[in-house]
Amino acid sequence: MLETQQHSINGSMAGQLWGSLSRCLWREDFWLPEGLAWDDLRSTDQLHYPDPFDIWFYPLILSGVYILVCSWIVEPLVLAPLATLLGVSNTRYPRPQPNETLENLYRKYHMKVPLKALIKSSETTGLNERQIERWLRSRYKSQRFNQRDMFIDCGIKLLGHTMFAVYGYSIMFSKPWVWDITLCWENYPFHTLQSDIWWYYISVLTVYWKLFVSESLQPGRKQDDRLFMILHHAVTVLLMTFSWTCNFIRIGSLVLMVHEIADVPLLAAKMCRYAGKEAAANIIFPLFLVVWIVTRCILYPFWIMRSVFFDTTRYKFMPSAYVFIALLTGLLMLNLIWTWLILSIVVKKIRGGKLKDFRSSSESENEEENKKRR
Repeated sequence: MLETQQHSINGSMAGQLWGSLSRCLWREDFWLPEGLAWDDLRSTDQLHYPDPFDIWFYPLILSGVYILVCSWIVEPLVLAPLATLLGVSNTRYPRPQPNETLENLYRKYHMKVPLKALIKSSETTGLNERQIERWLRSRYKSQRFNQRDMFIDCGIKLLGHTMFAVYGYSIMFSKPWVWDITLCWENYPFHTLQSDIWWYYISVLTVYWKLFVSESLQPGRKQDDRLFMILHHAVTVLLMTFSWTCNFIRIGSLVLMVHEIADVPLLAAKMCRYAGKEAAANIIFPLFLVVWIVTRCILYPFWIMRSVFFDTTRYKFMPSAYVFIALLTGLLMLNLIWTWLILSIVVKKIRGGKLKDFRSSSESENEEENKKRR
């Protein structure tokens, strides 16, 4: 009897705690314009509002399916044979001699081994510190992405971004807020979520969750590159999730439309370069440059961000709006950083250099290593 009462008390306390957390997380004065409650945004036969459950459940489930499709179908049956057909190099730095002690040291510290651990490993293995450092460098180089890995990685990303671009532009040009951006805010938040926009959001977020997981787990990229790309994917996921929850779907769909298209020619140019098709890469890269400047440097800051800052006066007093604007500004900062890197590559190309992956140093590292080995 006492045990039953104790379980009942524990369950009641857990329920109260969960209720408190839920009320704190979904505070109406944070998420909604003044005077509105969540009951005002319940879906009806005429209006369908975004459901926060959808934006977490479906993309996470579908991202797992997408990972399996890429791993079991796209990579082995399409991209790997294509890489072989085009003669993409599969040269990989050889792994060092097996050493369990040094392997454990590498897994724990990677390339940044404390001096104390280095000395202890030297005593255990009988190798001097320089030999251990050489083994660690060889171990790092052996798992780094080679040309074939980067070709396949770009191919998978190209598939996703091409689908987004084609689907996004096919549905967005029929939306009235594309032609009059002030409609993104008119009668907010009473905007219905149309089925094609639902699929647009869910599919894009599915692939970005896949990219987030892949960048986090893949060992082949340099640490700084990986962190930068993870940051980009995290900002994208947060921005999409936040705009969905706040029903900023209209402006969010414009952000997606503007940002997806530039990656298509970029990834195509990179794949051509990995395949040794420099002439094709040199033709595609100027197309990418024009698309990037028009979408990321003109449309996004002077069309979308201008509307966010100047057309939304009524909603800037919502705390959630400040967070949304901060995420959009963070994305703008990433665009500016990438634009600077792109322009530096253009200058090098004009001076006779080669096109490189401006969002990764793995390619330049591989080139330097190949030169040393030759």
